[in-house]
Amino acid sequence: MFTAMNFLLFVSFSTGLLHNASHTTLDAVRESVQQLLKDEDSRYENGKLLSVCGLKKHLNTHDDYTGHLSNGTWFHIQPRDIFKILK
Repeated sequence: MFTAMNFLLFVSFSTGLLHNASHTTLDAVRESVQQLLKDEDSRYENGKLLSVCGLKKHLNTHDDYTGHLSNGTWFHIQPRDIFKILK
């Protein structure tokens, strides 16, 4: 399902700053979230971040995935490139 699809990663920081980025693979999305955890010196509220296989399984049955960090920052992964839809 996700072979030729982009993924939108939206981040809402606890400071009120917002960030979004388009990634071509779930590996890249997951790496960005791992970097976010490191940069924010925070932990993932749900225990452990899903693996790429876990994210694929989740996104095959749901429209999106949301995660929360212990410092109030949260992120949202959407399996479509909203920027292409707007063009």
